[in-house]
Amino acid sequence: MRRILTLFLLFLSGLVMADELPIEDRDGNEITIQKQPADGDLLVIWFVDHAEPREPFDNLLSQLSRDGIEIWRVDLLAAYFLPRSSETVRTLPGDGVAAVISAAHRLSDKRILLASYDRMPLPMLRGVRLWQQQAESSRLLGALLYYPNLFGPAPLAGQDPLVDPILQATNIPLVIYQPELGSQRWRLQQVMQPLWQGGAPAYVYLVPGVRDWFFMGEGDHGPGEKSATDAVPQQMAAFASLLATHTVPKEAMPLPDQDMTKGEIRTLVSLSQPQPISPFTLQTIEGSPYDSASLSGKVVLLNFWATWCPPCVEELPSLNRLQQRYSGSDLRVVSIDFRETPEEMKAFLQRTPVEFPVLMDQDGKVSLAWRVFSFPSSFIIDRTGHIRYSANRAIDWNSPEVWDAIDPLLESR
Repeated sequence: MRRILTLFLLFLSGLVMADELPIEDRDGNEITIQKQPADGDLLVIWFVDHAEPREPFDNLLSQLSRDGIEIWRVDLLAAYFLPRSSETVRTLPGDGVAAVISAAHRLSDKRILLASYDRMPLPMLRGVRLWQQQAESSRLLGALLYYPNLFGPAPLAGQDPLVDPILQATNIPLVIYQPELGSQRWRLQQVMQPLWQGGAPAYVYLVPGVRDWFFMGEGDHGPGEKSATDAVPQQMAAFASLLATHTVPKEAMPLPDQDMTKGEIRTLVSLSQPQPISPFTLQTIEGSPYDSASLSGKVVLLNFWATWCPPCVEELPSLNRLQQRYSGSDLRVVSIDFRETPEEMKAFLQRTPVEFPVLMDQDGKVSLAWRVFSFPSSFIIDRTGHIRYSANRAIDWNSPEVWDAIDPLLESR
């Protein structure tokens, strides 16, 4: 019996290995493609940046396969033994992507559709451009970009981000799948303009009522996420038909000479020229109005965050301790939550103590006015209503570095 079980497990292992397709890029680096075969004439290549199992996404790929769509799943970070970080993905060259697209044309006779999410569309588009420079024939339909972040390095909090130059050099058909509550919702125009100027037939599909990462199971934000995830297979087939009405150009677009490969992770930064704040009126979680004018004459630490952002949650205890340290002073710690509901925030606060006001930016317009790109982002404001310091990453707020910034502002009258 044990021998039969062993043979059966070896048989299953062989089946798994049979679905792994090794290829090489132009430098001889091996890339393993995880294949989920299907009988239809559409091949979707998913470029992913996560290695751990994520049930909703894994089920989604299985459903696509059952619907007749062949799936190639490619993890370039694993292939190149790279750390899993946003900056690593953002700056990844396109060689591996080009190699996979070439392999799809060589090893399959199906129509080809590319898909990726978050930061991964940037190296994917770079790879498409590299492949265009060497392609002799094309069955590529285009690409689907799910909640893409198509910007360069995170700017200083309070500064506008710049789109990556690859957008100006992209001319393939594509669909941007933008969640209505996503972090880049209000920057769509900034993204679409260079794509259209470069000649890309680019479309936007606005997904109602969901946030970024909705099909990854990163959080439970209501039934809308499941229904949106369940709709992806049918939508993917429809988008493939839409993109098939266009032709992928044989020639690649010139790439602008703009180096955005090096990002800088910033902590607390002193502004050389203090900037006046953008006034706002928001509601507390209880529904009471809160006007920024009420902070006049105070020193303010204004923190933009969200409960679905792990670094945001991790820095909350240090914000609480800072509030306690300066209790009785003219320092005010105030936070603005990005695009969540009061009900979601109340449920979160039952589990996690927050000892300062939480204001609800439910449509994200205040965050946009403050040029908040990454979460958390924070600002230290002086008594005259001018921003003196900013941080575009989580930091330890109850630290000498922060005290040295706040104390002189409190002493100034």
